[in-house]
Amino acid sequence: MGQPLDKQRALFYGQFVQAAYAMYNHAGSPDPLRPEPAAIPQGYEVGAWIQMSDFVLNAVEPKFYGIVAHSLADPDSRIVAIRGTESVLEWIDDAFAIPVPFRQKPYAGRVAQGFDKIYSTIKVVRRPLPAQVAAGVRAPAAAPDEWSGSFAEQLEQLAISREVERGLAEGLARRRRPTVVTGHSLGAALATLFVAENDAKRKFDITALCTFASPRVGNMEFVDQFNQLPIDSWRISNARDVVPKLPPHVVLNYGHVDVEYQFDSSAFAKNSVPCWHRLETYLHWLDPQWPLLPDCAPGAGGTK
Repeated sequence: MGQPLDKQRALFYGQFVQAAYAMYNHAGSPDPLRPEPAAIPQGYEVGAWIQMSDFVLNAVEPKFYGIVAHSLADPDSRIVAIRGTESVLEWIDDAFAIPVPFRQKPYAGRVAQGFDKIYSTIKVVRRPLPAQVAAGVRAPAAAPDEWSGSFAEQLEQLAISREVERGLAEGLARRRRPTVVTGHSLGAALATLFVAENDAKRKFDITALCTFASPRVGNMEFVDQFNQLPIDSWRISNARDVVPKLPPHVVLNYGHVDVEYQFDSSAFAKNSVPCWHRLETYLHWLDPQWPLLPDCAPGAGGTK
């Protein structure tokens, strides 16, 4: 399934997920659902916000969860990045592991009901681009800020609206849309579902899926079909992390999609449940120059 792990590319993709966390945690943002971009890798800009309801403790209020960023050099090239929940306990509530058909690709095995339900709440919200705002350019009247439909269908409408803005008339054949999808924890599960939906609907040309701390998303039938996709698929997991071990395989026949790249954080980070799961721990494994959280450094709190 595609090329083997390239740590520098994976680190680059992970930085977009880290940016989503930074934007979510930025207290100074006037609108928490549409936070200002923060820590976006050079050469990219945020073109849309991703919102959803994660159903933690039965809550249904939308939250900011991710970004759609496009390359400044090639606006047709984009990265979709989705953060995870803020704690492992929240993720367990999200999972709700009864297997059900994935609504966007019901013939492709079964997935955890919680993931399917959360996926159905995703909203893509168009962001005014700074250059357009500065120049006083208004979006076409027919271009809304939000759309209806599935995640892939909303992203397609976003892509079409950007193409129209650039004077590219929609033709019989859609433009090529190179896309990388990445996520951490719950975001990894939703990223995987998006790739599966896109396989059915072919809205984007997905070249890579890079996930961190992904849970098992679906049953073995889902896994077998997913593993046939001709993309680079890198599922990075920490042997100590709890989340990749859920939902259980033995009882519900859940499995992991390929290809796993596993490490053991006990070699360089404090042994604790939060530290095992933090995205910073994963990025530090990819590049030791990437800083751990201070509380996760060896010896922090008196525990390795």
